[in-house]
Formats: sequence, structure tokens, C-alpha cells
Amino acid sequence: MSSTDAVNLVYSMSDVTLALLLGSLAIFGWLAYRSKNIKKFQFQISIFIIVWVFGEIIQNKRIAGLIPSPEIGLSIHASSMVFLTVMLWLRLYYSKRKGRTLIEDTEG
Repeated sequence: MSSTDAVNLVYSMSDVTLALLLGSLAIFGWLAYRSKNIKKFQFQISIFIIVWVFGEIIQNKRIAGLIPSPEIGLSIHASSMVFLTVMLWLRLYYSKRKGRTLIEDTEG
């Protein structure tokens, strides 16, 4: 595999990742809109995916040339993972404190 093939593979995989993230954002965004409650998991995961997509767009090699510090994309990725971790830990903490399970009721 030549170096140009490897670069093209990285570009195409970055595009695939971005497309999959946008698809998941559409699904969870639609679910969050239907639930109309910021305490629901669908809304919280939508915020996580928005931050992740933003980091992915900045980290994209073709866009990184326009940004003075392309490493900021990695920082945004890290902050989205911190947000996910805090969100899940808080959901676990509050569910245990109230004696409930983490599974939400899908009705109503």
C-alpha cells in the first residue's frame, strides 16, 4: 500500500465517521424532539453527539488546514467524552439514590 493510498483511506474513513455521526444525530435529535424533556437520555445523548460531530469536523484533515490549531479537534473530542462520562455517572447516581433503574419508561 502506497502512502497516497493510506492518506486516501484516512480521508474516506473520516468521511464515513462523520456521516455515521450525522445519521445518529438525526435519529437521537428526532427522539429528543419527540420527548420534549431535557432530562431524557435522548436529549442528553444528542448534546454529546453534537459536540462530537463538531470535534470531528474540526479534526477533519481537509478542514484542519483552515484552522490555526487543528489539535483543538482532539480537545473537543476529549471534552465530549468527559461530558458522556459525567452524564452517565450522574444518571447512575440519581437513579440509585431514588431507588430506580436506569431504564426509562417508553410510554407517555
